Amino acid sequence: MKKFFGFVLIICAVFGSVLSACAKDKPLVGVIWYNFADTFIQNSRQSLLNVTKAGDLFDIIDADSQGDIGTQTNNLNNMYSNGVNYLVLNNINTGAISEISQQAKNEGVTLIFANTDSPSDEDFEQNENLYLVSSRAPQSGTIMGEAAAKYWKENPDADRNGNGKMDYLMLLGLTWHYDTQVRAEYSIKAVEDAGITTNRIGGEIIAEYNRGLAQEKVAALLANFRDDIDVIFACNDDMALGAIEALKASGFFQDEKSYLPVCGVDATVVGCDSIEEGTLLVTSLNNPVKLGKAIYKIITLLEEGKEVTTENLGLEGASVEEHRVWLDYTPITKENLSDAKYDITDTSF
Repeated sequence: MKKFFGFVLIICAVFGSVLSACAKDKPLVGVIWYNFADTFIQNSRQSLLNVTKAGDLFDIIDADSQGDIGTQTNNLNNMYSNGVNYLVLNNINTGAISEISQQAKNEGVTLIFANTDSPSDEDFEQNENLYLVSSRAPQSGTIMGEAAAKYWKENPDADRNGNGKMDYLMLLGLTWHYDTQVRAEYSIKAVEDAGITTNRIGGEIIAEYNRGLAQEKVAALLANFRDDIDVIFACNDDMALGAIEALKASGFFQDEKSYLPVCGVDATVVGCDSIEEGTLLVTSLNNPVKLGKAIYKIITLLEEGKEVTTENLGLEGASVEEHRVWLDYTPITKENLSDAKYDITDTSF
């Protein structure tokens, strides 16, 4: 009897230690970013890693899709194999949102689409553990267009060939990317809403959010349209800076007479440096720290069994509509450059 009792004590001790260890296990969060090389993504990623480390409420693993849908698919499968409890996806396979959502549901994983196209209402209805956190892409386009229209009206010489139209280049990121499509659409809409006739030069200029590629493509277009281009719209700051480099090489930005307005998005550090320099006309802040904190807070609220609401999220410029979390853009020009400052090491709430 004593031997049996001793055996029971040993079993209890073993199971007790196992249960104790399990109690200390933290949820595992998998994060898949579309491309680590993107400046905005670099900052968002680092912000999320910093706030996660400071909070110490869950563990995190992340992966780089390198702008490739096939790589993203492999990353998704690897995350499920690793047993993640939450999956944050900076999705580039926008034609497969429903399928991706269904896969997460089948795997029993809470899915958060981040800084990408929104799932449909039907997708949300079919998956109660589906969320979105993203900026309002139309705002960034409107900010570019309004700044360009203001410059045009305040500077009679802005019509460089005197044809009465705003002749522009539109640098697109990725043709299938929602932000690219909406930024392009709403920037021109804002110009035309201001009563200005527009004319697009160069057709669809796909520069993949890449500075070097944008510089190369703008340089080629300057060979034929140097005296016709009035404005350049770029769907992110990296492409805007590439355009500026091409313009500088072609003799622009030597003085006030050789200025040509270039508009960007993201308010990256280098983008803001360009505004201070006097080359970039406007950008808009899609705050990477706010994105990182919003992702962290959504997961934290869900772990605590709380509803994701605007009040519970508690982030300035963030609002919640059911399972969609929206982050506002801030227009940044030389007049309010200080508003673009953020600290990716900031982990406070």
